[in-house]
Amino acid sequence: MQTEAHADLTALVGRILDGADDPAAGRARLALLLSAAQTVTRELDLTSALQRIVEVARELVGARFGALGVIAPDGHLERFLHSGLSAEEAARIGDLPTGHGILGAVIVDAAPIRLARLDADPRSAGMPAHHPPMGAFLGVPVRVGGAVFGNLYLTERSGGEPFDDLDEAIITTLAAMAGTAIANSRLYERAQTERRWLEASERVIQRLLAGRMSPDDVAELAETVLAVSEAQGVHLVVGDDDAALAATAGDTGGDGPRLEVPLLGSEERRIGTLAIVRGPGGHPFEEGERETAERFARSVTIARELALSRIDEQRLALADERERIARDLHDHVIQSLFAIGLTLQSAVGDPMSPTGAKIAAQVDAIDATIRQIRQAIYRLSAPPSAETYSLRARINTLVRQTLEGESLDSRLEFSGPVDTLVDTSLGDEVAAVIREALSNAVRHARARAVAVSVAVRGAQVVITVTDDGIGMPAGGRRSGLENLRARAVELGGTFAVGPASPRGTQLRWVVPWKAS
Repeated sequence: MQTEAHADLTALVGRILDGADDPAAGRARLALLLSAAQTVTRELDLTSALQRIVEVARELVGARFGALGVIAPDGHLERFLHSGLSAEEAARIGDLPTGHGILGAVIVDAAPIRLARLDADPRSAGMPAHHPPMGAFLGVPVRVGGAVFGNLYLTERSGGEPFDDLDEAIITTLAAMAGTAIANSRLYERAQTERRWLEASERVIQRLLAGRMSPDDVAELAETVLAVSEAQGVHLVVGDDDAALAATAGDTGGDGPRLEVPLLGSEERRIGTLAIVRGPGGHPFEEGERETAERFARSVTIARELALSRIDEQRLALADERERIARDLHDHVIQSLFAIGLTLQSAVGDPMSPTGAKIAAQVDAIDATIRQIRQAIYRLSAPPSAETYSLRARINTLVRQTLEGESLDSRLEFSGPVDTLVDTSLGDEVAAVIREALSNAVRHARARAVAVSVAVRGAQVVITVTDDGIGMPAGGRRSGLENLRARAVELGGTFAVGPASPRGTQLRWVVPWKAS
């Protein structure tokens, strides 16, 4: 491709020099062409580079008016740069050309169009009112490879003569330079955009995993996406529709382009949606932008799940440590103190003697210490206070202990703000329901797997326990299930049990969380 372009440029140089009546004029045209090429390679601002190409194009072919239109990804005119109009003429024209008619034909056909008289062509439409008169016309597509990025056109050649083959070759070369500038600009913009998304993703992930950002702080995440996307608004939803954490940043109203990407958790499970909205007139989202946003959403979602898992692990570790300390205090410290107290009591002798009185006082002190340790054990073993309560950690422990030693695969899922909306008293009910349901699965279902789901949906707590066992027997005692039904009714909720798909049993217990 580079060899072919080099050969074309070499041939064009020869044609310019051979076609010039004045060698100095030919060299001047070449200098202009080279200056345009240097502008494309050096100028970082796309508008400035394209404006220079239009001006050089006019001068090289002696046109009164020249213009370059850039097509946006949605097919509409993104930029329109012109040369040869006074400020008053430009103001009278007003709206830009629509890209239809002859200009649209240049883009659609992706081939040059050269006309001696534009108004004689039936396609001469789409020009705004007060546009300069156009006799001779030369339009070429601006493209790179097979992609058309816009068009470059010239009108009204000096002397009233039509444009010739050499003019077309020169303008085609300039259009190729413009296409290169546009393509490079878009590649640079895309690289910069992807860099911003990557840096934002790294910051969020570091904050989540370092504990400086809560996994439920969706507001901060929405603000981050708004900043990095440079959009008008962002709406983020995490969780089920009626039990979701949601946040909005900016303005998500209006009828501008909208991009929605799923939040995919482990096992490709959809756990939410990220919506990015551009203002009216904004460019439609390209596929590359969708891919970038999806990568960001996937990375952050995985980091959020890791942060939630680590929080649960820390809570479980704390609960285990409390249990271990309580057990050690009971099994070792209290027993040792009790043995010491008995030994001292046997050595008291006469409690009225000075020595006996001192030993008896120490025995009383040991008894008081034992009572204090028992109180500490009780506090360690008791349910956590409302300030430190974690239903997630409690249910994790319950499922682990209930199914320990059983040949059952288990899956435990939480949805919604379980820890923030379920207080300790309702948590006792939730734990009792799950304990009874798991016991039934272990004793009666002959199941190979059981799944437990605890969700806070709106103003409700929903517990679902599903096994793949033999299903509900036609008869038999169901006192445990009746207890679950009674618990639900007492709290103003509902209880249902029935077959699961494709086999097994599903239990569903729903109560309002404010009822406690």
